[in-house]
Amino acid sequence: MNHRQTVTEISKRLPRLKRRDVAEVLEVMAELWLEALAQPGQTVTVADLGKLLVEVQSFRSGGAVGQRNVKRVYVRFRPTGKFRQVVLNTQIKEGASE
Repeated sequence: MNHRQTVTEISKRLPRLKRRDVAEVLEVMAELWLEALAQPGQTVTVADLGKLLVEVQSFRSGGAVGQRNVKRVYVRFRPTGKFRQVVLNTQIKEGASE
């Protein structure tokens, strides 16, 4: 699901809101999440979905002559139990229909 599809679906469920307003809210939300995740140790938690976080690992790489400091960035998603269950149930249903 992309940005446009999300705006369309939210607009269907909340017809009193204009699509432009829905799109603006999503854009502000993305900006806030981006700013938060750019800061060390910050997480973004989405109800019923899970937690998104960024971890940075620093280490030295190379031999005795050419050592350099390297940073490895990990973007992690830790799903909630509800999210896991919905995905699992969907996969079981799809497997049964094949």
